[in-house]
Amino acid sequence: MNDMNSFFRLSHNHKLIFFSLLSVLVLISASCSKPDNDLPEPIKPEYIGKGFFVLNQGNFTAGNSSLSFYNYDSARMINNFFYQKNDLPLGDVGHSVSIWNDYAFIVVNNSSTIWSMNATTGKVVAKLSGLYSPRYIQVIDAEKAYVSDFNYTGVTVINPSNLQILGNINTGKTTENLLLYDTKVFTTNWTNYNQTTENNTVQVIDARFDKVSDSIVVAKEPNSMVLDKNERLWVLCSGGFMEEEYPALFRINPKTLSIEKRFNFPSKSMAPEALTINNTADTLYFINYHIYQMALTDDQLPDTPWVESNGNSFYRVAVDPNNNMILVSDVGNYMENGYVFRYKYDGMLVDSIGAGIIPAFFAFN
Repeated sequence: MNDMNSFFRLSHNHKLIFFSLLSVLVLISASCSKPDNDLPEPIKPEYIGKGFFVLNQGNFTAGNSSLSFYNYDSARMINNFFYQKNDLPLGDVGHSVSIWNDYAFIVVNNSSTIWSMNATTGKVVAKLSGLYSPRYIQVIDAEKAYVSDFNYTGVTVINPSNLQILGNINTGKTTENLLLYDTKVFTTNWTNYNQTTENNTVQVIDARFDKVSDSIVVAKEPNSMVLDKNERLWVLCSGGFMEEEYPALFRINPKTLSIEKRFNFPSKSMAPEALTINNTADTLYFINYHIYQMALTDDQLPDTPWVESNGNSFYRVAVDPNNNMILVSDVGNYMENGYVFRYKYDGMLVDSIGAGIIPAFFAFN
């Protein structure tokens, strides 16, 4: 249903901005047998090098999600990476990637699938099918991981080493983001699609016993969360698809589960999302049409964008842990290939890199 999620984002965030993509034609001599520079080079089966993955969501029911890989040494993005390495289509609506040890877990929402891929070679290790509508995966240890779900009122428990299903945790609500802190797993209840329960809570699961132990009431549609250097949980809420409430950012003590601060956005028409944090865990970033930056010590929300969209359709933001850059995806018109922009911490644009259709998630190997 990241299907409908894409549609929601189009209408709710008013992001459908059409713009032309610049084509680059590389001319080569007809007398030479050199490969066409516009075509991806064959990928060798050994170590792929250090870099970052971009999961391209693709269009709902089109089955055109894909995985890209950017190699730091060659400074080149390899699109359709998963297919080239495995001769397999990724599936319908790629949603998230989680790296654990040498594994990259790729969650494909509408295909109800999770792929386990070797993050150093790109080769598939295992596949789990038959889930409902999986969204995120949080590894607890070598024998247990949780999978959130858009269309199932619970969390699926799996073995990350072999992708075998171990059981389920009944939450009474559908689940979205997952974050491990000590023996607790926090999960956002982001949507009320196809259910009557309120989508304004963060539930707490005791990972020792695989049971819900508590719940924290926030604003509607909590869509992202991070942990800062002071061991405080930050939760960003859009306020609801129908603009029922003011969007809000919360600071929560994960030990006591008490809300320490609440920052309300000034308009219900705003739709903040994609909360992330820098490498030193002291500065927040999020998208609200533009990109905003906020220090942990700030006593109010930022008024001025860190980076203005300038007509781009910003979709995701992530911090590269390897070279201190901020990555931002631009989905364009949602139908053609998008881009990844790389910024320095001072907001200066470094470059833009072509990706696939709706670049939706970043992961670093």
